[in-house]
Amino acid sequence: MQIALEQRYLWSRIKVIWVALALTLALLFVASPALAHKDHKKKQAEAAKMIQQAAQPSAPMAINSASAAPHAQGNEMMDGMDMGMDRSKMSFFERLFGWLGRLHPLIVHFPIAFFPAALLTAIAGRRKPAFAAPVQFLVVAGGIFAPLAAAAGWLAGIGADPDPVLAYHRWLGVAIGLAGAGLGIWAWKRPWEDRGTGMIAALSMMTIAIAAQGFMGAALTHGMDHMMF
Repeated sequence: MQIALEQRYLWSRIKVIWVALALTLALLFVASPALAHKDHKKKQAEAAKMIQQAAQPSAPMAINSASAAPHAQGNEMMDGMDMGMDRSKMSFFERLFGWLGRLHPLIVHFPIAFFPAALLTAIAGRRKPAFAAPVQFLVVAGGIFAPLAAAAGWLAGIGADPDPVLAYHRWLGVAIGLAGAGLGIWAWKRPWEDRGTGMIAALSMMTIAIAAQGFMGAALTHGMDHMMF
């Protein structure tokens, strides 16, 4: 009788997890085309503005500053041309990989939210077992999205200039993706250990790694001093 009740409880948790994952994936694929379209229109407007500014005659002071940094100005112009280029002339796989790479800023928020939430829920669940019910779902969901975010990040970085911060960001992302997938399998196979010391320690290290990864990701777009007070 006890075994039957435990099996029914386990299957009910599995059904809840699958329903929640299905809803999450549905929201992801519904939202991503709209976000990608909005981002594409924004980039086109920025590229048009940049090209218009470059076509205007500049003052002598501006000419002197441009001659002092020709490479930076050339890179900005090339970026503007790339953003405004006709995607219909690109191959299917080039457009597909580019689109998947642009999903990285969207997908990466899921493991950022799931793993720290799982850590806090597991700690609270040690005192109040009722609070520990979502732990398995959070860890499994994070284990699904972590490798997806890492893969999208690699696609987003194709063709980027060599940069030490980008290299660390890439490989730490790979480590987080693999470790997150392992934690997801662990929570799926052994749900009775979701409040154990080992799971809490692993989630703590995962949360620290995610914080470091977020810092480097922001440094790539805002500079290393973006957290200066």
